[in-house]
Amino acid sequence: MRRTPRKLTVLAVTLTLLSGCTLPFPGIGDGPSPSPAGFPCPPNERSSASPLPAPQLVSGRVQVGAVSYPAAPAPYTAPDGTEYMPFGNLIGSQHAPVEQVAATSMGWQSVIALARLSSVDGAWGLQKAAEVVSQCSLSMTWRGIDYHPAVRRDESITVDGHQGWIRITDLSFSVPGIRATAEVQTVVTVQVDDHSYAFLSYLPNSAPELQPAVDAARDGLRVKD
Repeated sequence: MRRTPRKLTVLAVTLTLLSGCTLPFPGIGDGPSPSPAGFPCPPNERSSASPLPAPQLVSGRVQVGAVSYPAAPAPYTAPDGTEYMPFGNLIGSQHAPVEQVAATSMGWQSVIALARLSSVDGAWGLQKAAEVVSQCSLSMTWRGIDYHPAVRRDESITVDGHQGWIRITDLSFSVPGIRATAEVQTVVTVQVDDHSYAFLSYLPNSAPELQPAVDAARDGLRVKD
């Protein structure tokens, strides 16, 4: 998964100073990106005056509200709350660098994240919530990249005895300086009492060795009743 627009902007400024280029990665910019039809995606910037609480690591699990997943091992980072999740009011995320930042590359990473959502609690249902998380994540964090999505799976599931939904999207793309040419985005939503939760992962085809960690996190989602 590409880095967030904020991090990419900082990188672009640095590379401009080093190379004198105004667009260090041809074909990639920070122009407007589309939102899901009829739906405004919330911005990814958060006020420093009201940061989100740090995720909890409990018995080797990343705990976000009533839902948790088994923490992914290295090379994934310790859990933090930095990943963009639309309408997330509690977020826990881990990132594994797959391709390093360089003068000719923005770098690439795999992501595992879990969030408790605010604005969709009981309003749209789990299917729509999964669609919104999927499309807003792509719209906001893949800004400027010409990616081609194909939804492979979109159906109801059960998550630890609770109603859920899974949406898996295959992404193809071509980014200068990046070995990965495809990626799998997975979104799982689950309803727990009056709250909706969303699990999100990105796994590029250049890091198949991370597949077991992503699968273990998704399949290990648990609800604290």
